[in-house]
Amino acid sequence: MQTYYDILGISQGASSDQIKSAFRRLAKLYHPDKNPNGNEEFGKILMAYEILIDTSRRRQYDSKLKYGSAENFATKKARSSKQKEWGFSEEELKRRQYYKEHYKKEYERSVNQATVTKKNYNEYKYILFAVPLAVGLLMFIVNTYEQSTDEETKNTTVAISEKKDELDMYSDPYTSFFKNPVYDTVANRSLVIKNLSSKDAVICLTDAGNKFLRSFVIKMGISAEVEQLPNVEMNVKVATGKNWNKQKEHKNLNVIGGFNDNAAYYVINTKKTNGWTVTLDDATLNRLDKIEEKDFFLKN
Repeated sequence: MQTYYDILGISQGASSDQIKSAFRRLAKLYHPDKNPNGNEEFGKILMAYEILIDTSRRRQYDSKLKYGSAENFATKKARSSKQKEWGFSEEELKRRQYYKEHYKKEYERSVNQATVTKKNYNEYKYILFAVPLAVGLLMFIVNTYEQSTDEETKNTTVAISEKKDELDMYSDPYTSFFKNPVYDTVANRSLVIKNLSSKDAVICLTDAGNKFLRSFVIKMGISAEVEQLPNVEMNVKVATGKNWNKQKEHKNLNVIGGFNDNAAYYVINTKKTNGWTVTLDDATLNRLDKIEEKDFFLKN
């Protein structure tokens, strides 16, 4: 079975930088904007990256890999082991039958004596060991229950946290609001955006006349190349924040979807960028011109 490490083409001990590097390399090959036939493969790559780049989720995934391997090994070992089958020949069975018939009384007496002796021994043995075993069993049950409760609490917390952030690279939250995205296959200009900030970002591209061109998501730590853009001066509107809520309503704007925490809006003109490359980091965002929410969603 192919693991997330196999999908990214890295070893299980790969560092965060190696994981990011592998993702960026593969994203250039399979991102839907770059490769229309790469949707399925890019989905696998993105899922592998989001699991392995998160320390907590990666630890859980590695544990599952290790536990699954141990379980398979134990199952195979159990199946492969064979119990020995013992049997007696007909001559041996006759000999044993003769012995029981002629020495039955002595046999029964010795068996009864051995049973009484064993019974007395077992009574003392149970007295000596029953109490410590009972205490040990009680401690084991209590400890198991506490671990189970802690694990359930942890899993619930993780589930709530993951459910809270509903934004991914496949999301396109605002195109349905702006409508009619532009794909210029003639000019086919490319814009590279690097999100090196500590926040996720939703990008909205418009021309100088505020005509909508394209909308897309850039998760933090991700770089993306947007192709088939017209060769015109553009405004790069940026909405940043954390904990995306797809049900969030923007008052008086008829827009659904937004960041619950640290939401902010900026604008960059491509004339002020280094060619057709935009780099977003925390320092750069602090220097950018902030705009109002209504200005981000302004359309002609």
